[in-house]
Amino acid sequence: MSNTSPHLLEKAKTQMAEDMKAREIGAIIWSVPDAGFHYIPEVTVTDPRDGSTRVARVTGLYRFNDQLYAIEEDAAGVSIDHFYRPGIDVPPVVVTLSELKASEQLGTPSDAKGYTTQGTLEEWVAIADCYFEALNEG
Repeated sequence: MSNTSPHLLEKAKTQMAEDMKAREIGAIIWSVPDAGFHYIPEVTVTDPRDGSTRVARVTGLYRFNDQLYAIEEDAAGVSIDHFYRPGIDVPPVVVTLSELKASEQLGTPSDAKGYTTQGTLEEWVAIADCYFEALNEG
């Protein structure tokens, strides 16, 4: 990894968080199978206890205190299914939550399982691509 990669990674995440703030989005959640993204949003997560790594599919982004977290599919307990009434509403592909609603629904990400700030520049660029594609869905 070059010396500029960590700086570029933080810059990319900051710009995405600023975009979410400008749009008054606290969290954006998407259905990976239904969204038709050009890339599958995934992030490599390293366990600080034992150094083991795993790849987590990302099902959205959560902006909390201006820090951007990737929401890990199946690990955070967050799903698009929580935001519509089956049999009544059409299942959404993308859901956006205001900062207040995101905080109420998702809590503090640093205290919860399934939220991460880890990942490489390349992984976050793919996540950013999915974020902008998801905005076009909504």
